[in-house]
Amino acid sequence: MRQLHKALRENHHLRHGGRMQYGLFLKGIGLTLEQALQFWKQEFIRGKMDPDKFDKGYSYNIRHSYGKEGKRTDYTPYSCMKIILTNTPGQGDYHGCPFRHSDPELLRQKLQAYKIPPAGISQILDLVKGTHYQVACQKFFEMTHNVDDCGFSLSHPNQFFFESQRILSGGKDIKKDSVQPETPQPKPSVQRSKDPSSTLDSLSSALDMDLEELEELLQ
Repeated sequence: MRQLHKALRENHHLRHGGRMQYGLFLKGIGLTLEQALQFWKQEFIRGKMDPDKFDKGYSYNIRHSYGKEGKRTDYTPYSCMKIILTNTPGQGDYHGCPFRHSDPELLRQKLQAYKIPPAGISQILDLVKGTHYQVACQKFFEMTHNVDDCGFSLSHPNQFFFESQRILSGGKDIKKDSVQPETPQPKPSVQRSKDPSSTLDSLSSALDMDLEELEELLQ
């Protein structure tokens, strides 16, 4: 999600695959439909998109992902396995799993930028080479949160977020069964409110752990 977050902030746009993956993730951490519409519209307008064009071309898909259009399917956030096995990103895309879909040298550079020590980078790249992508992500989690053993099996981006928030908040328990793949929508650990900034600030703090000078999603 860090990669999608960064690309959106830099380009003020994401292609459909990126919008779906990131949008459902944000939904899973507590963004309401109204907040999601506000968030995406504000970001796309920063890219000089006309507000009417956004309303006509993008609002429907956002409402659809919340079960308010079409067949009224209430879509849930993608699990790690779904991201790894489906919808391989192409040129100009930013969705997917960075451990599965990144070139090894590019992944090395990203890990260096996130201040992972050389030994840790080698360990992660060895796991990736062995196609142990979720284990590599879990090792990344442990290194960026300064824990020797996180004590759980990482299987969902929203689980990554919730567990990160648990550590950042001093170890308060969260419902781990709410973020398992292919289950009903994860229950957000962030309180819903009319103002999306509180939820998005929590997201920013999680993404900000190793990405310096990350701006807030909404200012």
